[in-house]
Amino acid sequence: MAINTFLNSHQVFNVQNFEQAFPRSQTDRNLLSRAVRSSRVERVRRGLYVSRSGRFEGVRANPLDIAAGAADDAVFCYLSAFQLHGIAHNIAAVTLFYTRHRIAPFHFDGQSYEPVFIGEHPTDTLDVLTATGQAYRATTKEQTLIDCLVRPSLAGGPENMLRALSGVAYLDINKTLSLAHGLNHSARARLGWVLEAKRDPWHVGDEVIEALAASIGAGPSYFSTLISPRDAHWVSRWRLYLPFPEEEMLAWLNA
Repeated sequence: MAINTFLNSHQVFNVQNFEQAFPRSQTDRNLLSRAVRSSRVERVRRGLYVSRSGRFEGVRANPLDIAAGAADDAVFCYLSAFQLHGIAHNIAAVTLFYTRHRIAPFHFDGQSYEPVFIGEHPTDTLDVLTATGQAYRATTKEQTLIDCLVRPSLAGGPENMLRALSGVAYLDINKTLSLAHGLNHSARARLGWVLEAKRDPWHVGDEVIEALAASIGAGPSYFSTLISPRDAHWVSRWRLYLPFPEEEMLAWLNA
């Protein structure tokens, strides 16, 4: 039966994939509904499915494939970009991806999926080839750095973010500064602190540090919005409150 062949070759599929394989076939749609009822197929969310048939029985679907099935324009970002670039400190049970579609967050098989609406905002991306030979679209390391400094909470917190960044051997500083154009004072202060800490391995020129230091406003700024001045650690050069002692945070970043 054709639908059995389809379910044995498509672990993750959406309704569009199914319609392409079985155009205008009410019989096959009925067979799909029957497969869902018999647990040979599991519905992830409306219009998105995971096959549990044949060679996929008992095999966990790749969360990246599920996110790509939910959004045809998915670009993996924040924690998920760290993972694809091979620098993630912790593998979290959350998959984050940019999309221009309005998609609500959802959960499946112990994993949370967090679509981040990107609108028409330009994003620097590339295709990352994984060990399985599958390529996924992700933000570049430079874009991921900027994004995580703007929204540290989506980077898994300061320690997770800095330990991930410690795995970045090379960063295109000119591209980073171009992507940083238009950042608010707080994000520029965070960027300046990070680039100064990594000035030697990332070959950051003195003129870059000085220009950023001159552009951060009167302050104060906060590395994390979850801290108060009473519990924070002040860095006067960047007019920046850190959530942990600077020495400790520098050790994470330069691990």
